[in-house]
Amino acid sequence: MITLVTGGIKSGKTAYALKLCGEYSSKTYVATAEAFDDAMQDKIDLHKAERDGSWVTIEEPVSLHSVFDNAENQDVVLIDCITMWLNNLIYKQLNTEKHIEHFMERLAECKKPVVIVTNETGLGVMPANPEGCKFADELGKLNTRLAAASDSVVIMISSIPLAIKGGKK
Repeated sequence: MITLVTGGIKSGKTAYALKLCGEYSSKTYVATAEAFDDAMQDKIDLHKAERDGSWVTIEEPVSLHSVFDNAENQDVVLIDCITMWLNNLIYKQLNTEKHIEHFMERLAECKKPVVIVTNETGLGVMPANPEGCKFADELGKLNTRLAAASDSVVIMISSIPLAIKGGKK
């Protein structure tokens, strides 16, 4: 069972994803962000504070496919977030398509519940520079693939979850 949680910045995506995983006793939280400045470190610290001791945290900014091996003994995997992961791949000038394909293959093979957090790019202002436009396009394509592969897709608006695929509508 794959659940994709999307929405704008600060729309309650992570809090909702954590709640979805609450019923499981052994949980893996996959953190993709890297602290490249103090503001990002503050955001990472806030996310850490949201999780209790029942979570095992894996920090993986690039090789996202590997988290499934590292979470073999866990009941559920939460990946937070795809937006930062894609940013890392592009920033480090890695083969983005190769990493995405490898991740999508491993995701399809996974037999346990996976909750994935991502940002919705289609609701905001179009970036003013070519790099920002390219990123928005790439994230939109990746989100489309993830939504197609997901059993359930939820969009968060002002911390209110709206089921747009699967679940109750």
